[in-house]
Amino acid sequence: MKAFNLTILLFCIWISSLLGQSQRKVLIEHFTQASCGPCAAINPQLQPILERNKTKITKITHQVSWPGVDPMNKDNPGEVQDRVNYYGVTGVPDIFLDAYSSGNPTQTITDASIQNEYLKPSPYEISINNTVLPDYNSIEVEVTVKLTGATTTKPVLRIAVLEKIISWTSPPGSNGEKNFYHVMKKYLPSSKGISISDINQPGQTKTFKYVYKFDKLYNFKNLETAAFIQDDATKEIHQSENKEVLFTPTAGLDVAIKQANPTGNFIDTVICGNQTAPIVKIINTGNQSVTALDFIYSVNGIAQSTYQWTGKLDFLKEVDIVLPAINFTAYKGQNTMNISVNKVNGGDDINVINNASSLNFQSAPSTTILSTFEMKPGAQPALLSFTIKDDQGKLILSDGPFTDNTAKTYFLNLEKDRCYTVQTINSTSSLNGTYKIFDEQINLIIQQRVLGVGTAERDFGTYTVTVANQDVSNAKNLKLFPNPVNDFSTLEFTSNHSGTAQLLILDVNGNQISDKSIQLNSGLNQIPLNLKNLNSGVYFIQLNQNNQLIGTSRLIRF
Repeated sequence: MKAFNLTILLFCIWISSLLGQSQRKVLIEHFTQASCGPCAAINPQLQPILERNKTKITKITHQVSWPGVDPMNKDNPGEVQDRVNYYGVTGVPDIFLDAYSSGNPTQTITDASIQNEYLKPSPYEISINNTVLPDYNSIEVEVTVKLTGATTTKPVLRIAVLEKIISWTSPPGSNGEKNFYHVMKKYLPSSKGISISDINQPGQTKTFKYVYKFDKLYNFKNLETAAFIQDDATKEIHQSENKEVLFTPTAGLDVAIKQANPTGNFIDTVICGNQTAPIVKIINTGNQSVTALDFIYSVNGIAQSTYQWTGKLDFLKEVDIVLPAINFTAYKGQNTMNISVNKVNGGDDINVINNASSLNFQSAPSTTILSTFEMKPGAQPALLSFTIKDDQGKLILSDGPFTDNTAKTYFLNLEKDRCYTVQTINSTSSLNGTYKIFDEQINLIIQQRVLGVGTAERDFGTYTVTVANQDVSNAKNLKLFPNPVNDFSTLEFTSNHSGTAQLLILDVNGNQISDKSIQLNSGLNQIPLNLKNLNSGVYFIQLNQNNQLIGTSRLIRF
């Protein structure tokens, strides 16, 4: 009898494992659009139901590309279309409850339908851990999957980054809606998902980690992540989970350089001349108000400036600060700017790992005072014109629309140490011309194709640009690994020439910590670094040859 009872018990356990032992969380995939009239009528009916059942569901909204304007679709149209194609969505609004749609959203989504699906056991468990990275410009998403029941035919894990709510002051489309919920921003690594067929034994777990860099967000403070397991053979949903991204203040004074650019805006990476006013975006990540910030910044490891900002910055508040202009010697090709926050409220930042930024930028091409401009229109010359203006907006030259596609040559009499901008206006999407600039010795300075509808600009100047030695201009892929580091790291880069170089280690204030000579080889170089004597913090590894900068790389010492 005991043996019989044991057999029954084991049979029941086996049956239970096949049925799954995990609590299900229901996946809701919503397809809608900001210019869809029916969406504006139906979505408000769905939202209260979804809100009442928020602990039982994971919701992902896809803003589709039709029937009109929707800027949220333009943020990631490709992955939205992937999910549209996956389900064969042909009209909006449409909504899927664990991959099922009745065709009528108000019939698909009810309290009863959600509850019925919620009560079905799942053969998987999903847990999510979100970590805000020190730059406060990215998160690490860690998803752990555990098999608790029977495997499926083709299980795929999909991970998505969402904005919980996007609120507009005025409707972004034509249907009057201003609030949009759980909008998909990005799938990690893609909407194709990750096969988890290798998780095939009950109790087996596997963890997946991905980093999402903030991109096209309306408010990063509203981020959440979602994960779901779907059988791509049947489209059946087996489990889902979601988790809000929490931003917890550091105890004490703590700021981060969230974004920086050498050119005074967050777009351009080319500088004309030998002076620039960089811009930094600072975020307060600590629990104390910030009222003063001391900056140190330099270009090419030589020129150095300081600046103190004053104001008030509370937790998670951001400020864009344009630093005073700095003069520097411009190198032909790559230049490097280092910016660091040296003091916060007159004292030390408790977490210096995110207080420095190393930025590369290019010098605008430089020509002689007497130069030549050549324009060769394309197949539709009547749709092409151009202007050249100086740095005060004064018109130097203009021509077009053109009557034919023969090359036109213009002689330029420019001024020394000035910047100029070529602007082309093209009214066709096809390649419609090429222009060139030659210096007095007929050296080609610029060659630029005119492609695409609209205006396009290219800067050049008459400033002196230093031509560094060949090792400087040909040093590529300067990098450190591992980084961050405890005791030992390796500096790696490629050089076209051999010779002796100086390897410097600088702190965030630009103070020299060490200086030693190293021998470079033509080709790949790997320089071992012993960092045991460095305190924890941020440093810059700088490589010079013949008093010229080869490159700079930021190092973080734990």
